[in-house]
Amino acid sequence: MIPFDMEADKAAVLEILYQSDVRLTAQAYIKEIKAKASVSASAAKKIVRQLIDEQELSYHYLYGSTYVEKSFLKPVRITKRYVLTPPGFQTATTPADIDILIAPGISFGSGQHPTTRLCLEAMEACFLENPLGHTTPDLAGADIGTGSGVLAIAMCRSGLTACSAYEIDPVSICEAERNIALNHLTGNITLVETPFEVCRRRFSLICANLRFPTLKAVSDMICSSLTDTGMVILSGVREWEKDALITCYSKKGLDLVWQRDEKKWSGFVFVKKRG
Repeated sequence: MIPFDMEADKAAVLEILYQSDVRLTAQAYIKEIKAKASVSASAAKKIVRQLIDEQELSYHYLYGSTYVEKSFLKPVRITKRYVLTPPGFQTATTPADIDILIAPGISFGSGQHPTTRLCLEAMEACFLENPLGHTTPDLAGADIGTGSGVLAIAMCRSGLTACSAYEIDPVSICEAERNIALNHLTGNITLVETPFEVCRRRFSLICANLRFPTLKAVSDMICSSLTDTGMVILSGVREWEKDALITCYSKKGLDLVWQRDEKKWSGFVFVKKRG
């Protein structure tokens, strides 16, 4: 067997976990490391134990099984620019980083799921790389199904001055409220405890990380609520659903300007055509 160098090979071992299409138990992860890193079972166990000790990974108990996941006990880089940071840690790893404080909780949106990362990658493309649309900072954004509040916070951290965060789950509402306060954005983000609906206000950016049937059902409301040349970031769609999603939104006068896949999930950015 080839000698395993933790410093040199850590990224490859972590990638085994990150690229898995399913959650891996500790035993399953050890087997994957043994096979792909060409090490013994005992060496694979030591590798997992070391990654846990270094807080790179943590155990997560769910429905009677224990899984290994990326740790959220220290700052986690989600994209080139966005870093999710638990309270109590020093922020701003580099001047270009955008830190988002997120308290550990159970709501969707801790950065563990590919759809959250896809939304943040899309937002990075919209605001920070080569801007894809014509978002106006003094206009507002909307986050439909905000969960932990991470995407609403990212919108304001990236340039928008205000965001309406829609959520109906009581646990998520409490967690989003806490995270918004941690980021000192209580005056910028309004938690709306009702389903998304068409309102008089128009948004320059709407983000919706929801499953395809829901995205299809709210497509008319989303399109009606966008400003001309406003953008919509969508995820929560499986790769085999993306053609139907693109067709649905294209028929409503939106142009696809960005698309990416990760672990059989898809993310999109559409821009509304000038009316």
